[in-house]
Amino acid sequence: MVSYNDASRYDGGYGSKPFDNSHPGDDHDGYEHNGGYKNQKTKQLQDELDQVQIIVNENLGKVMEREEHLGNLQGKADRLQNQTKIFNSSATSASRTMRWRNMKWKIIIALTIIIIIVICVA
Repeated sequence: MVSYNDASRYDGGYGSKPFDNSHPGDDHDGYEHNGGYKNQKTKQLQDELDQVQIIVNENLGKVMEREEHLGNLQGKADRLQNQTKIFNSSATSASRTMRWRNMKWKIIIALTIIIIIVICVA
């Protein structure tokens, strides 16, 4: 059994002492105190976070622009739909008017032919 009072005989766990709070891969050689690895790593992570934040802000700007464009497109689509309804009602009305005019001419021509036939036979 290992005695925890004798740190020189303890060989296990995360560090060289029985209750060391260090983690595997941590450098405890004092390098981070001299502005070395830890500060560089932190700066690198902060730079990456800044870049991600810039990208997120750009993407949000693009989303807002697209939302504005979609709003404009929706307005145009609504106007086109209203114009379509007006066009359909105008086209239906014009169609009825032209059909009635054609029918009137057919009736006038038919009556003229009947009158000519009646005059010729009589």
